[in-house]
Amino acid sequence: MAAGVLGATIGVITAPIRDWLRRRSSSTERWGRQEIPLPELARDLAGAFGGYAMILTASHRVVYTSAKAETLPVFNGTHLTHPGLQELADNAWSEGEILSRRLSFTDLGPVAHAEVRATRLGDRFVLLTVTDLTETVRSRQIRHDFIANIGHELRTPVTAVELIGSALDAGADDPETVRHFAGRLTEESRRLARLTEDMMALAKAQDQDSSRFERIQVAPILAEAAARHHVTSADASIRIDIDAPEDLPVYGDHDALATAVENLLANAIAYSPPGSTVQMRARLESGEVAITVADQGIGIEPADQERVFERFYRTDRARSRRTGGTGLGLAIVRNTVIGHGGRVTLTSELGKGSSFTMRLPRPARKGTL
Repeated sequence: MAAGVLGATIGVITAPIRDWLRRRSSSTERWGRQEIPLPELARDLAGAFGGYAMILTASHRVVYTSAKAETLPVFNGTHLTHPGLQELADNAWSEGEILSRRLSFTDLGPVAHAEVRATRLGDRFVLLTVTDLTETVRSRQIRHDFIANIGHELRTPVTAVELIGSALDAGADDPETVRHFAGRLTEESRRLARLTEDMMALAKAQDQDSSRFERIQVAPILAEAAARHHVTSADASIRIDIDAPEDLPVYGDHDALATAVENLLANAIAYSPPGSTVQMRARLESGEVAITVADQGIGIEPADQERVFERFYRTDRARSRRTGGTGLGLAIVRNTVIGHGGRVTLTSELGKGSSFTMRLPRPARKGTL
């Protein structure tokens, strides 16, 4: 919609510019992208675009570029050299109309997807504007993939519940059958509940509300996470060791950070052998608060280490199903940390364990909110 409004605005504004330019004669060009005598209105229009804008002659000589357009790898000295942009400029020149194209690029620097508009200005120039749609396209693809993944993840427990319901109906006269399938029904219901909770947590992590941020201490967050997973760790004969100074603050959302730490701890417990130790520690490192959860588990293959933070990605689907994992835990961690202005790192060695570290900005000084 915004691109359409912009196009309409450019059309309205450039009409009188084209007429004006037809009535003007211009002197000789100067070398490079230095100014050829351009009407101020034309230059103001290109400058007001605020993005990637350039004014060309019919021979592709560049006579004006906005500051952002200068960063594009599409020039060779004084001329535009990108074939796709040249073609659109040529068409606008020959047809004398405003042309617009949605294009994808592999050679336009940070711009992967864009709407490119070309407008002939009088008898000498073409205005070329590039509206970066990379983030819009990326967000749309993420939403598409997320919805597709949710549908896939929900289909399994929903189908299981349907089949269990049919089995219960068929075995209604057999108490043993009823007990068996009632237990299965409870398991699948819990799985649906976990998936729903994790999807809500991920949505919150992706839309972090900084108005909820406050100065909080890290040590209590680690203690709370350990307390909530005490039964699970005890049942698995896994010891949780906490090492954090009492006065180590961060600036953020207590609930969101607590959820992130709990997800790291749950993963560590799930992938650790009985009798091992999961370490939770916090340190001040190079001006950042580093919160680390390290296990002595099976480790992560190097090929998987770059992908473990993706939504619904599992290194071992069978194990994840047994432990009740939804495949969203590490995605929640990453989005929460990014929303707090930090980063998350991973080190892992097969057979020796994994270590996840949330690195968060430290408040500038004590008492700063």
